[in-house]
Amino acid sequence: MTTSDRVPAPRWKREAELVSGRVAQARSQSARGLPVDKVMLAIVLGITLFGAVMVYSASAILAERNYGNQFYFLGRQAMWVVVGLVAMAAAICIDYRHYKRPVVIIPLLAGTLALLVVVLLLPRINETHRWIRYGRYVSLQPSELTKLALVAFLGFFLERKTKAVESWSTFVRAAIVGGVLITLVGAEPDLGTALALGLVFLTMMFQAGTPVRYFAALAIPVAPAITYMLLKPWRFQRLLAFLDPWKYQATWGFQPVQSMIAIGSGGAGGVGFAQGRQKLFYLPAPHTDFIFAVIGEELGLIGAATLVLLFALLAWRGFRAARFAPDLFGQLLAVGLTTMIVAQAFFNISVTLSLVPTKGIPLPFVSAGGSSLAISLFAAGVLLNVSKHGKA
Repeated sequence: MTTSDRVPAPRWKREAELVSGRVAQARSQSARGLPVDKVMLAIVLGITLFGAVMVYSASAILAERNYGNQFYFLGRQAMWVVVGLVAMAAAICIDYRHYKRPVVIIPLLAGTLALLVVVLLLPRINETHRWIRYGRYVSLQPSELTKLALVAFLGFFLERKTKAVESWSTFVRAAIVGGVLITLVGAEPDLGTALALGLVFLTMMFQAGTPVRYFAALAIPVAPAITYMLLKPWRFQRLLAFLDPWKYQATWGFQPVQSMIAIGSGGAGGVGFAQGRQKLFYLPAPHTDFIFAVIGEELGLIGAATLVLLFALLAWRGFRAARFAPDLFGQLLAVGLTTMIVAQAFFNISVTLSLVPTKGIPLPFVSAGGSSLAISLFAAGVLLNVSKHGKA
């Protein structure tokens, strides 16, 4: 029988071969990797370099008074920028699927839990148990590492429970691990980071397909915890100051009032780079928690809105990477890391605008900091790696 006389293959077989070919092509493309997301990379680098410049502006006078060197905080920021960029470059090159191995997840989770316990046993720094310090320059905030640990664990656990993700037992097991991490962070106390972690948990669980009705059960442990925290006198005073900051402007409302004065003074175009006055010992922590207020005063509405727009674009590229990720772990990883960065930025900016009660939480890539900056850049690198393996 000649080739032309052969009976054509059945339609279902031809379609199966076509689908198989497309899958093989997709796998081959995934193995090669796509080019790095230049838009996301440019946004991250741009915000980071902008942050270093604003750290200098916000801290020069403070550094000169306290350390006799106006470049003190800029030098520390530059050092951590280099460390963070090296970590980001490594994360871009490492296939994100390596992170879902038990040999990575278990030590990361165990180490994070150990650090969260150890930091509670160390002496207080600024009335909190947030830092593990060694020497003058080296410090670590276990709460920052907790963000990576929670995202990696949930991605690993929920992918393995894909067929049982709608079961109550899967939700409870994930909630127990997440609840322990969030509780230890809240005990430092670090309510801002604890809230951001809670939002990351809810977002990733929802993305995995957890029934929304299960989330209502979280009110049972969360409501008493929030009530207990509000019973703390200083937290209750902060809540009152949030409701009427001008009434308490000399005490608990001092920070939000000074922040709003700074932003209001900036107007549309700002008073000019390094010309802000509120950072001159009026605005608390101008180079860390309230650096957005300095940006609003010196660069005005235009500068502040541009930074908010950059974070919005970063959120778009991050969730886009999740949409096109080739597997569930990649989707969850991208959603969790994007939510982590954007939620932290949202809380920080909201505090400076007095939209939420005052809480200490840095602005990602911008605020002066060590472990916060390095881990944020590493998270951005993982996001960029997920986008390299996307389907489109």
